[in-house]
Amino acid sequence: MGSNIDLRHLQNSEAIEDAFSKLVSGGKAGYKTVIERKKEPIKCPSCNRILEGDEKFCPECGKRLEGKV
Repeated sequence: MGSNIDLRHLQNSEAIEDAFSKLVSGGKAGYKTVIERKKEPIKCPSCNRILEGDEKFCPECGKRLEGKV
């Protein structure tokens, strides 16, 4: 029997990070792990080309990107 409880709201909890730090360090005090978070690539909404993030217009299709002037 499995569990379908959604625990995503706990992902950014500092208590979770502290518990993980203790687990990884073997219980050493003051040890802080670095948890890498996956960054979603920025894509053009028109042609889906992956962008660097500083473009005002898509270099592939020329569409003006939202939030850029």
